[in-house]
Amino acid sequence: MNSFKTILYAFIILLSCNTVFAQQTEPTIDFHSFPQPSLSENTIADNSTKGNLNPYNMLTLTDSTFVQNAINYPPSKRDYTRLGYDTAMYFGAAVISFGILYAMPESVTNWDKQAMKENGIGYKWKQNVKAGPVWDKDDWVLNYVTHPYAGGIYYMTARSSGFNIFESFLYSAFMSTCFWEYGIEAFAEIPSKQDLIVTPVLGSVVGEGFFYCKKSILRHDKRVLKSRFLGYTSLFLMDPFNTLLDSFGYQQKVKTQLGLAPVGFDKGANKAIWGLNFNMQF
Repeated sequence: MNSFKTILYAFIILLSCNTVFAQQTEPTIDFHSFPQPSLSENTIADNSTKGNLNPYNMLTLTDSTFVQNAINYPPSKRDYTRLGYDTAMYFGAAVISFGILYAMPESVTNWDKQAMKENGIGYKWKQNVKAGPVWDKDDWVLNYVTHPYAGGIYYMTARSSGFNIFESFLYSAFMSTCFWEYGIEAFAEIPSKQDLIVTPVLGSVVGEGFFYCKKSILRHDKRVLKSRFLGYTSLFLMDPFNTLLDSFGYQQKVKTQLGLAPVGFDKGANKAIWGLNFNMQF
């Protein structure tokens, strides 16, 4: 079972390495570099007789930096519906994973299928839960690389749903303890003491790093090294279920527009007063 887990987890970690390239230089805009258009008093008078000035008839910045369909991340408030969908997908994936593992040879899973058939499917699970937790002797890669990665995935599930650091840690601790150690893995192994600690604690540190990487990728049009493929792959590896929800259109998009327009007229200086106009549509 350990050799199978090592190969599986090593493959996942290898794929996730591309996320380190997500950090790119943030674009900067110097508003003073834009030419200040001149506006005569007659022009202001003509417009004032027809009504208020329409800023969109003047100078509008249409650069993609400002006019874009930007994903609102992270959510401004806790999204319990999203978290519920994510958790349901975890349990759905658990049922599918259990079926796949049950179909595998006993030499791979280390499951006693004969005993499970004779005593019920929960026979081995009950034995392992009663015997644990224990200090396991798994390979260090499993205990201190793959388990923190899994904890980071749990953490990101809540963090990307609008929950704060502490709440996301609690979700990671709940999922790693109840869903994995005393859930799926207990069908094959006795719950592990170090996994109960390492997964949520180190996983939350990893998850917060994933959180900032995801924000950077989304700010750069879901690209890593200018590659949309690497961008989507990174997002999926760091936050799989939320990425799936977003791909199905769950996450609401926000259309933003920033324009430079006259906001008034200084008669003493005989010139228009310019300012920024920001518009957001949900």
